[in-house]
Amino acid sequence: MELISADLAGGPTQVLTAEQPAITGPHGVIGIDVAARTIDGRHWTVVQLLLDDDHPLFDRTLLDQPVVAEVRGRHGEGAVLALEPFDHDAFRQRLQAERGTGERTTRGVLVLTGGQLPPPYVRLAFLPIELAETAGARLAVRRTTVAELVAGVERAHAAGEVDDDERRALLVGIEQRHPTPGA
Repeated sequence: MELISADLAGGPTQVLTAEQPAITGPHGVIGIDVAARTIDGRHWTVVQLLLDDDHPLFDRTLLDQPVVAEVRGRHGEGAVLALEPFDHDAFRQRLQAERGTGERTTRGVLVLTGGQLPPPYVRLAFLPIELAETAGARLAVRRTTVAELVAGVERAHAAGEVDDDERRALLVGIEQRHPTPGA
């Protein structure tokens, strides 16, 4: 289910749901903010899903359910240029706890502001593509399921789009963000 989308011009952008009146998705989605960041010398396109958790009908599953940012070339009709799941508060808490003990099991980017984690209603996706390379592309933020994420990785692997190591890394990332209950 698509939550919100934006045409990208290779630079920072912000789209609010008020600008997309056709959006009838869950209550509390305000918009998206797209920016460039360099982390450890690598260029990233960072997408922040803007949520209003104070909305009286806020869909609380938006705080931790699987949501992905997908960038497709040629105004959304081309190949997938980047596809990444958004982080969430429990995932960031786990990353921070590991960093505090020196452990490095969980894979992900940890963003701190003034030494503090973002609030739980902030969800971020770090796309491994330079923002300038997104000119003419379309960003779609959509809700998904773990099964759909895994199936997508398996399809890409079967088509030769990802090798065995990339497949394994993607599956580990999915499991770490959305572990099987009781695991």
